[in-house]
Amino acid sequence: MRALDIQAADSRARSIPASTAGLRGAGDEELMAAVREGCDESAFEELVRRHADTAFSVALTCLGNRDAAEDAVQEGFLRLTRSRKSYRRGLRFAPWFYTMLRNTCRDELRRRAVRSESPVPKSAATSGDDPCAELALREDCRAARRAFMGLADIDREILALRIHGSLDFLQISEIVGMARETAKKRAYRALDRLRGKLVNRT
Repeated sequence: MRALDIQAADSRARSIPASTAGLRGAGDEELMAAVREGCDESAFEELVRRHADTAFSVALTCLGNRDAAEDAVQEGFLRLTRSRKSYRRGLRFAPWFYTMLRNTCRDELRRRAVRSESPVPKSAATSGDDPCAELALREDCRAARRAFMGLADIDREILALRIHGSLDFLQISEIVGMARETAKKRAYRALDRLRGKLVNRT
């Protein structure tokens, strides 16, 4: 994943040097509080170190394309710095951050929907000049990914947050805006649909 630049999110932000001692032992909420109060670059980098891989897995599951997932993660962390003043001390970091990442992924899916409604010249569709499109096509040929992408967006999000984000259903319910039991039932039903598609494929 490309390097993230905290100053790109807010050129007016004042970066305050901080000792790296103790950062590894600090909780996510403590680190985010440091980012909120002083745009602490060391604290921000530690949050990226902890969550970048998981965030990428979640975004890839939602979007089905590695390049799009990488862009979504970068945008998610940039939104974190832009929105740092809205973070309240004591607020759980994971639901707060993954809500932003989820919104970033949804923005990308909406852009895709708009693009898909536009006429595409035959030459553009078959030229092979777009490596991202070729990668997406190869990934879609895999049965498991095709089945997963066939789920509703909300079901992919719930499963991604549960499987890759390792979040509990209470946290997931906060992110997706539904009751805990509803999120849990949707996850189980989505898994059943996946099993059915994979078992019955020819």
